[in-house]
Amino acid sequence: MLRIEKHTADEMTPAERRTAIKEGRDVDRVPCVPFMGEFKCRLTGFSIWDFWHVPEKMAEAEILAFNRYGYDRIVTGPNTRGITEALGGSFIYPENGLPYAGSPFLESYERLREMEPAEAGKDPRIRDFLRAAEILIKEAQEVVPVEMSIGGPFTIASNLRGTERLLRDCRRCPEEIHRLMRVITDSQKSCMDEAAGYGMGIAMADPVANPALIGPKMYERFVYPYTKELTDYALETTGQKVSLHMCGKTYSIWKYLCQYELNELSLDNIVDLERAVEELGEYIPIAGNVDPVGVVLNGTEAEVEEAVHSCIRTGIKAGKGYVLATGCDIPDTTAPAQIDCFMNAARNFNYRNY
Repeated sequence: MLRIEKHTADEMTPAERRTAIKEGRDVDRVPCVPFMGEFKCRLTGFSIWDFWHVPEKMAEAEILAFNRYGYDRIVTGPNTRGITEALGGSFIYPENGLPYAGSPFLESYERLREMEPAEAGKDPRIRDFLRAAEILIKEAQEVVPVEMSIGGPFTIASNLRGTERLLRDCRRCPEEIHRLMRVITDSQKSCMDEAAGYGMGIAMADPVANPALIGPKMYERFVYPYTKELTDYALETTGQKVSLHMCGKTYSIWKYLCQYELNELSLDNIVDLERAVEELGEYIPIAGNVDPVGVVLNGTEAEVEEAVHSCIRTGIKAGKGYVLATGCDIPDTTAPAQIDCFMNAARNFNYRNY
C-alpha cells in the first residue's frame, strides 16, 4: 500500500492547517478541496468498476491523488451509489464514462412496505467502502482529514424510484415519499455510526434536491427535515460538522441551509459567491466555486489562476471562514496538469498579507 506524503510545497499539513484555523492561528494558505470524483480513474489508470468496488484500489486512488496535489481533505464513499445499492437499487459501471442509475428499484410502492434501513456494518456493499475507510484512516489520519460521503437523501430516493416519478409522487402520494425518506435517512445514520468509529467526518451532496427541480416548498417539506436530522446526528455522533455540497442556484433555500450544522456549504459555480459571502457567510463557512468545466477543464494556466484568485479574494471575507473549491466535480477527461494549476494558484496567492 502506498503511503500518504506531506506535500513539499506546503509549510503545513492539511491536518495542521485545520487545527490552526480552529484555534484562530495563521495558516500558510487558504484551504483547498478540488472535487475530482472519477477523474481519479484517469489519474491512476484504475477502471470505474474497481474505483467503486475494490477497497484497496479505492484507497490507493485517494492516496495517489492526495500525494500529487496535497489538497485539504480526502473523501471516500459509500456516497449515493453505495447506499442506493445497499437498499436494492442498481448502477451501471461502463468501461468508459461515468456510472449511471439502472432501472428503478421501486417500480411500485409495494416493495417499500418491505424495505428496511441498511445496516452499514453488516451490508456487504457498504462494507467495501468501510474497508477503504479503514485503510485511509490508518494511512492518513496524522496528515489529512478523511470524510465519509453519504450522498443526499433525496438523491438516493430518486435513484430508487426514478427522478420524474419521485417528483410526481411528492404531490400524489407524499406519505410514501416520507416513508422512503425515513428508510434512507436511517441508512445514512447507520453509515455515520460507522464513520464515528473511525474518527471520520461526514460529507453530503444532494443534487436532485436542487430547488430548480423541486422548488423551495417541496424542499422544505421533503428534504429539510431529513437533512437537518442528518447534520444534527453527524455532529452528535462524530463530533464534526458536515461538509455539504448543493448543485444549482440555491438562493431560494438559503434560509434552510444556514440552519444545518455545517463545516462548510459548497456552492455551485453558477452561484454569486459575493452574494453568498454577504448573506450566508456570517452563519456558515462557505466553499467554492471555481467553474470545473469552463476554467479547470478548458482554461489556460493564467485563466485558472485568475479564477482561483478571484474566488479567494471574495471568499475570505466570509465571517465563518472559507474553503477554495470547485463548483462541482471536475470532469473525468480533465488533464491532470490542470489541477496542478489550480493548487499552484492557491499556493501562490498572498494569503497572509491580503
